[in-house]
Amino acid sequence: MTRRVGTPPEMAVEERPQPVRRAGTTLVRMRAATVNQFANSLRTGHFGAPPVPLVLGNEGAGVVEESDRFPAGTRVAVYGHGDIGVLVDGLYQEWAVVPDHRLLELPETLTFSEGSALTVNHLTAYIALTRIAGVREGQTLLVSGAAGGVGGALVQTGTALGARSIAVVSSPAKARHAARAGAHAVIDLSREDLGARVAELTDGQGVDLAADPVGGPRLGELLRAVRRHGTLVSLGFTGGKRADIDIVDLLVGEKHVTAYALHADTETATREGLDALGRLAAEGKLRPVIDSTVPLDDFEQGFTRLASREAVGSVVLEL
Repeated sequence: MTRRVGTPPEMAVEERPQPVRRAGTTLVRMRAATVNQFANSLRTGHFGAPPVPLVLGNEGAGVVEESDRFPAGTRVAVYGHGDIGVLVDGLYQEWAVVPDHRLLELPETLTFSEGSALTVNHLTAYIALTRIAGVREGQTLLVSGAAGGVGGALVQTGTALGARSIAVVSSPAKARHAARAGAHAVIDLSREDLGARVAELTDGQGVDLAADPVGGPRLGELLRAVRRHGTLVSLGFTGGKRADIDIVDLLVGEKHVTAYALHADTETATREGLDALGRLAAEGKLRPVIDSTVPLDDFEQGFTRLASREAVGSVVLEL
């Protein structure tokens, strides 16, 4: 429960009565929820002033207790959209009442921890790559922060959609992880130059697409690595809210810069995206990578791990 937003925020674990299900909703016994950058931005006041007290958490997984749509005992992933864990109490609790259309039956291929990390990161990746960037089979896709939750989802999803994914990471350990996660090539910025390595991998042409969940100075570097008429999609700002862009390069290359914000998207678009994710996961093409799990009472450890930027994959809260 967040009692005050700011730096530092004031949060605590407390006992609450079990919520009551309404028509059109499902009562879910939560088993896991992600500690993600969106929740951290909310609690530190970087996304305005959410109503407090507020239970955070906008993606997770659990078991259906009562529902008109699903049989009791069904394993489900939960997507919070722009309200659950933002305007109304979220998923960092044992029991949650969720609108039926925000649920995805969890494929048997995934654990609860993996299922909890399926919706926000992979939904962002899927819609950004398909509807916003128009990815096509055989294209090259450059992904920054590829060892993180969104970055890893972009690599996996791009590969599942037939793209040739090039992962950008910041250390040898993260490079090994990105290679295991299915990247076709990895650029380790601790010992390689981004522009030179992209030129080598693309015969000097540049990549077709770049996806940037990091922001800050990295965005400008990625844009320079995009080929003529190519596209860069901005998806986050953990590395900073401002970026320097070479306008001459942008104009001469007639490059496209766009962005995508999942929580501002329509219910219809996200529902279609969730269905697609379920199919890809069931086929074994998507499996969220879990960096670590922490118990509910130690939730601050999860946020500390997230803020360290050393996490390889998603940090998950056990409920």
